[in-house]
Amino acid sequence: MARPLSLRFVAALAAFLVVLSACGGDDDTAATPTPTPTSADQSVDPSEATTTPTVEPTAAPTPTPAADVDLTDLAVRPLIAIPDGDPPTELEIEDIVQGSGTVAHTGDAVLMRYVGAAWSTGLEFDASWNRDQAFGFELGAGNVIPGWDQGIEGMAIGGRRRLTIPGDLAYGAAGRGQLIGPDETLVFIVDLVAVVPTDAPKPTVTVPDAPATEFSFEDLVVGDGPMVETGDTVYLHYVGVAQSTGEQFDASWDRGPAPVMKVAGIGQFIPGIEAGLVGMHAGGRRQLIIPPDLGFGDTGAGDGAIAPGETLVFVIDLIWVDHPSAN
Repeated sequence: MARPLSLRFVAALAAFLVVLSACGGDDDTAATPTPTPTSADQSVDPSEATTTPTVEPTAAPTPTPAADVDLTDLAVRPLIAIPDGDPPTELEIEDIVQGSGTVAHTGDAVLMRYVGAAWSTGLEFDASWNRDQAFGFELGAGNVIPGWDQGIEGMAIGGRRRLTIPGDLAYGAAGRGQLIGPDETLVFIVDLVAVVPTDAPKPTVTVPDAPATEFSFEDLVVGDGPMVETGDTVYLHYVGVAQSTGEQFDASWDRGPAPVMKVAGIGQFIPGIEAGLVGMHAGGRRQLIIPPDLGFGDTGAGDGAIAPGETLVFVIDLIWVDHPSAN
């Protein structure tokens, strides 16, 4: 869209973010659910600018199937029907489902599901539903095409919108390779699944008086969204404190509203966080007390910020969960 930032929620993470990962694991903290298209991947990343190199697809884009689909059922992948007539010359917004949750405003981090089709051909060129991961970006920051920044403003969690975006608010005269022609009007159906307000407060952490020998947790807020299962993509915020000192060693909140994205149950977190995510529902907040054997053991971490044998205390906010089998 406006700048070639891919889908990266977090531009530069502090060194302490490694505390979330298992020792020697992958430090994949930026949310990048959509790969950059290649000749084998014809998806169009809505965050990419018109200056992105031309994609040479090996096959035609996918036609939007003709089928009866209840567009008000948010659990069902939507289909786009292009109306007869000429495309509009201005952005058109239609609320298919009115959301009732937090409203998205400029500066907030948002998580979306979407399907996109070209007006002139009726062909679907991309869908986040194909990747089993939500699409995340900072609203109003120019990280997506203008039609998205304008069209998602004011949308509430649980809502579904149809955006009809003229070429000057999409990829303009340059188009997008062979997938989106010059001055193409784009039609999206977008679902807003999560919002992290830019002014969301960082939670406080209650530190126990004594170190722990066993893992324990307390639900501070019980969520009502999807529950975490092994293999799910999770989007979360956290605050981490060392029990012995009561000092914070890291907090994703300090880097802005964009959540950390990882996959649960495959070793991308330290064992104590893996254990703590089990049974959590999106929208929940949970405090974890993690003994050393489920944290960083006798080696510690963070250049001394986490001492050998340290008990860790985390408050985890689970923003969203994507089930691979559900998409």
